[in-house]
This record gives sequence, C-alpha cells and structure tokens, in this order.
Amino acid sequence: MRTKLALVVLAAVMWPGAAHAADNGEWSVSPTPPANPGPAPRQYFFLESAPGTSVQDSVRVANLAEQPRVFRMYGADAYNTPRDGGFGLRTQDQRQTDLGAWTQVGAITVNVPAKTQVDIPFVITVPANASPGDHVGGIVAMEEQPGATAKQGGVDVTVRRAVAARVYLRVSGPAVPGLSVTAVRLRHATPWLPSTVDGDWACVVTNTGNLHLPPAITVTVTGLFGHAVRPRSTVPQVDLLPGARTELSGTVDGVWPFDIVTTRVTAVADGGVTATATDRTFVVSWPVVGLLLAGVISLIWYRRRRAKAFKAVPRRRLSEPVAAG
Repeated sequence: MRTKLALVVLAAVMWPGAAHAADNGEWSVSPTPPANPGPAPRQYFFLESAPGTSVQDSVRVANLAEQPRVFRMYGADAYNTPRDGGFGLRTQDQRQTDLGAWTQVGAITVNVPAKTQVDIPFVITVPANASPGDHVGGIVAMEEQPGATAKQGGVDVTVRRAVAARVYLRVSGPAVPGLSVTAVRLRHATPWLPSTVDGDWACVVTNTGNLHLPPAITVTVTGLFGHAVRPRSTVPQVDLLPGARTELSGTVDGVWPFDIVTTRVTAVADGGVTATATDRTFVVSWPVVGLLLAGVISLIWYRRRRAKAFKAVPRRRLSEPVAAG
C-alpha cells in the first residue's frame, strides 16, 4: 500500500536587485502597480501604519500557463532559517502570530484564466498593542490542487507549490536597529603532513533591534605572520528580521600545519549599525609533532648508547716516564 503525503513548496521573491515579480515560471505574484507608477515597479510591499489602524493594498497574480488555475490566497509570517539565514514564509497550516494573522485577503480562492492576471485587495489590521518597528510576511498564492508528485524515501509525495510577494510593514514608534556577531570559530582538518589544510569558519549573527536589516557581512581570515587564508566560498548575505538569529558558515584553505589563525567577522548595515567579533585558533599538526618527538627521542637514545659504548671500551694505561739519572 502506497502512502501519499502533501508537501508545500513556497517560492518567495529573490534578494534585492532588478525589479521583477516572484514567479516559478507558471505563475507570478507581485504588488499591483499604482495608478501613477514611478520609474520602477514595486518589487516588494513597503507599508507603514500606526498601532490600532489598518492599511490596504492589492496584490497581482498572473497566470503564465496555457490553462486556467485556481489559487488559494493567504497572508503568512516570515522567518529566517536557523542556518544561512534564508528567508521563509510559514505555510497555511502553520499558526500565524504576526503579520500573517493581521492580514485578510479579499478572496480565499481565485480562478485565473490562462495568460491573464487578476488584482486581489487585502487589508492589514494592526493591533493596538503591536510593537513598533518592522513586521515582515508575505501574500501567498498557493495552487489549489497539487501540481506534481515526487518520490521521497520511497513514499509518493504530492507537491503543492506556492509563490509569494514579500510585505514589509513598519509600525510607527521608536526605531531601534541593532546587530550582534557571536560564536566566531574556525574548525580545521588534521594536518597529517607539513602542508596547508582546509578550514570551516562559522559565526552567529543576530538582529537585536526592531528593524529588518540586510547587513553586508565580511569575513577576514589571516594566519601566523599575517599570511592570507583564502576563502573557498562566498559569504551568505541575509535579510535579517527583527529578533532573528542565524548561523553563517563558509570554507577556507591555506591554513599552515603550525599556525595561529585569526578569524574576524564584521556585519555592517545602513545607519551606521556595525557589529564585529574575532576568534583565534591555534593549529598544531600533532602527527608531525609526534614524528618530531620520535626523532628527538631516537637521537637522544642513540647518543646515550654511543656514550655508554665509549665508556665500556678498555683503556690502556701508558707506562710512567723514567726520569733520567
């Protein structure tokens, strides 16, 4: 008997760059252009509201396929993944506690004909006790019927895909940006031979304020006498939500078998928000140390043995000189 499971695959908009709708090639979700659009279309929703008030807007769902589609619409809370800080949105069956709970979409389901688009209004009602700062989520268009199946661990999995447009809502009040960098460390391979080895750096970056921050993160790794340790991977760039905590990591090479490696991580965001942390790691090639010690012990043993052998050789005493009469 085969079991079928449902899996929701959610595609949110990409990192800031050229303006475009979030799409998966079959449908897209984007902010509805205003009546008098500016020089560039909106890529995300950037909204403002005071506690106890409401804000209205509209989202555009475009069906790019050759057949009609039915979508289920809902608002969702955003989050950062614990590793690498990826941007995610909660699924419909998960409990929404923030922006997703405040959002009411004008249509629960919407039927979009082939090669057409529809604009769907939505309202965000901000509670009177909402905390000031940024609240982040998305307006999601999820296909009503699963559009694909896949095998996962021998089980048939039905894939229900979803696409979302991000929503950044700033609730009026004190704005307190903040960042911290902690738990910087470098782990390295065991250098068996007197040659350079690879290493893995990691750190924890936390948004300690109430504004979302996309910090520029740089990692500098240097060894003994300032020699450069080369990065082998790019530093993940993240959009950290208020209160988010994530672990970032990467790889380097060029660590000496006997080294003192300094790893410095710096995060800089707009408004002069900066955080940095440093770690020093002592690298010792214990196998090489063991070989050196074995060589020293062998040398000492050999010299002592030579000394003992020299003492054991009988010495001939020379006759005393005879004094001349």
